Amino acid sequence: MFAILKKLKEARLKEKSLISPEPEAPLKIVLCFPNRYSVAMANLGFQWVYKLFNEIPEVYCDRAFYPDPEEELIYFQKNLPIYSLESRKPLNQFDIVAFSLSFEMDYVRALKMLNFSRIPLRAEIRKKGLDKKHSYPLVMAGGIAISANPEPMADFFDIMVIGEAEPVIEPMIERIMERKDKSLDNLNLIFEDLEGIYIPSAYQYQYDEQGRIKARSAISPAPEQVLRVQAHTHQLPAYQVIFTPEMEFPELGLIELARGCKRACRFCLAGYFTRPFRSASYPKVIQAIEKLLSYRSQLGLISAVISDWEGFPALLDYLERERIPFSVSSLRIEAVNQKLLELLKKSNNKTITFAPETGSKALQRYINKEVNFSKIAQVMKMVGAYQFEKVKLYYLLGLPGEDELAVEEIPISARRIQTALQMGAGKKRYPGIVEITLSPFVPKPWTAFQWLKMADEKELMEKIKRIKVQLKPGQGFEIKSDSIREAIFQGVIARGDRNLSNWLEKLALNQISLSQLLKNQALITQYLRERDPEEIFPWDIVDPRVKREYLWKEFNKAKQGKITPPCRENCKECGAC
Repeated sequence: MFAILKKLKEARLKEKSLISPEPEAPLKIVLCFPNRYSVAMANLGFQWVYKLFNEIPEVYCDRAFYPDPEEELIYFQKNLPIYSLESRKPLNQFDIVAFSLSFEMDYVRALKMLNFSRIPLRAEIRKKGLDKKHSYPLVMAGGIAISANPEPMADFFDIMVIGEAEPVIEPMIERIMERKDKSLDNLNLIFEDLEGIYIPSAYQYQYDEQGRIKARSAISPAPEQVLRVQAHTHQLPAYQVIFTPEMEFPELGLIELARGCKRACRFCLAGYFTRPFRSASYPKVIQAIEKLLSYRSQLGLISAVISDWEGFPALLDYLERERIPFSVSSLRIEAVNQKLLELLKKSNNKTITFAPETGSKALQRYINKEVNFSKIAQVMKMVGAYQFEKVKLYYLLGLPGEDELAVEEIPISARRIQTALQMGAGKKRYPGIVEITLSPFVPKPWTAFQWLKMADEKELMEKIKRIKVQLKPGQGFEIKSDSIREAIFQGVIARGDRNLSNWLEKLALNQISLSQLLKNQALITQYLRERDPEEIFPWDIVDPRVKREYLWKEFNKAKQGKITPPCRENCKECGAC
């Protein structure tokens, strides 16, 4: 235990922060990220929610993380609780335990954190404990994954935030503070009419003989659906507030330039679920950058599509004028120009990343991400001329209608890109590597593809093998593939309902392994199957602002190979504006 507490203290001492939590504040919250410290601190959403909590005078917000892999066994063997970073207290000594859940693969680790901390996993059991005068924290969660479909984790949380944090955190805390010295057991009444707050215990489900949802009922005054809340433009940008050499990409100061996406890629959860596109104001971005530059000399610019932010050309001029280096996570091929590449090269970026998704023209139209190959070749020639050491390419595997020819188009596309890089480099020769990542397609809720089934493990493995045979390391390629089994598990959770809670609990308590779970073919089929057009989905509890009819229309346009143009402001078509 002492070694773990010492490590927490050392991690805290390495941090520099824009936030000064108030330990004497009456409401004690611990914000948990169910992954390693280094991963958590590189997550801008986690940092920003920490800031929002600590800006409320009545709140002291601490942080906690899942143990590093080499420490996890120690926690099991010595029966240790999870301790918070700043006050180094066990989680069960806080008033509220809040989880940031942006990735389905973190769900089981979140439950393990509760179990380590002697907090009963199920909300119903915690409530019974309160009736017997035991003291348990309120347990809540938020994040894009849990917002899109809260149901697989609904039995474990007292409160779930649906949508973005900015509009809901302060009014939620106000209501908790009003009742802090009284009973908090009737959450349905306490949070009556507060948008974005989901109280799972206020809803009941009926299932048919096939295990599909037959009906859902709400206990008054709970709404029939929980509206996804979203930040206003004046609440942007989000930016990094804690700096540590122990985080991933420690050299960067992170800033989010815009929220949402205009592009309507039909497979993308963020593209639909975070609509409408909202730009941070240019002056506020510059103010935030000036704060970041007190701690970091290089910026990490974050947005779904950086070039869609209206202030991007002016920002490039500013960064060039002030000689501020920067990085971006990924670029749209059609948005790349000479100036952007020149500044990225001057910023000492060694890698540049694109996501073609597919090499097939038909599948480009199916997923609504069409890029003419002449444009790809033009951009790659420019990239080759600047001699970037690595070009990363992301492709999806298992898309609907992906026949053998479409699979063959991936290595063909990669070789064409490599050729264009060589042509751009000219006599210098392109010295770099083309790194290809193959990701299994997971049909996510609230996308145009939510009705589709997911490809099975055997099919995906065969496709990966065929591509790897054609693109070999000695030819200047590196091939990586995301774990197929993890992708299948991600799909099960993303499309799951409350019946998954027993399985998630068993995984958290080490009563079953992931390999054992994935051998349950009936379970896999139940959640990854094709869905009926009018079927009640588990995620229908959420009102995402985007209409289901619009998504169905987009699904049919995909089958017809029709392109939908980027979002227009206030168009009213999908329902988000």
